[in-house]
Amino acid sequence: MLEERVARLEIKVDRIEQILEQLAPKITEILLTGAKQTDLYKMQFEIAEVKGSVSMLPTWWMLAVTLIATWSAGSGIVFALIKASHP
Repeated sequence: MLEERVARLEIKVDRIEQILEQLAPKITEILLTGAKQTDLYKMQFEIAEVKGSVSMLPTWWMLAVTLIATWSAGSGIVFALIKASHP
């Protein structure tokens, strides 16, 4: 009974070894070419930097308000100079 069990285990171990021999080159290739954990951390850090930079950009509304305020101030200065130059 024990010899039968050992024989079955030996057959199974042989099949596992054959499968591992077939997969070993593929696993090695994946490990050599795949992304490492440090690469993923670097990418996450770079994405966070880009998100931070984009969030600090002015919106279209801010640009429009700034443009209108500048034009208003400029026209006010021009109007004040014209009014001051005519007695």
